[in-house]
Amino acid sequence: MTTIETNVMAAVRFVHMTRKLTGATALKVYAFGLSVCGVAVLVSVPHVAANFISALGLGPSAVTAFIIAAVAQTKLVVQLSLLIAMFALGSLGADMLRSIRVTTMPARAVA
Repeated sequence: MTTIETNVMAAVRFVHMTRKLTGATALKVYAFGLSVCGVAVLVSVPHVAANFISALGLGPSAVTAFIIAAVAQTKLVVQLSLLIAMFALGSLGADMLRSIRVTTMPARAVA
């Protein structure tokens, strides 16, 4: 390849990679990852896990009460991070289901 062809192909690869890294799905993954990291930094995860395990032994109503109390007693920034994580995860799940539905649908006959 000539130098011009090499430069053009490098630019094409750069544009393609930039589109992949800034696409809607990538941004959802970034939002989910950053919010989970934020919660992990702001919350004592080992203590929450230990309390959750003890609530598991008390039944489903205790688990529900624990989750509600744990979220209600956190700072606003943690609650917002949890909300962003849940929204991003739900949106990624919807994208995945949509993708599975599209790929598994039988092709329609053209009349």
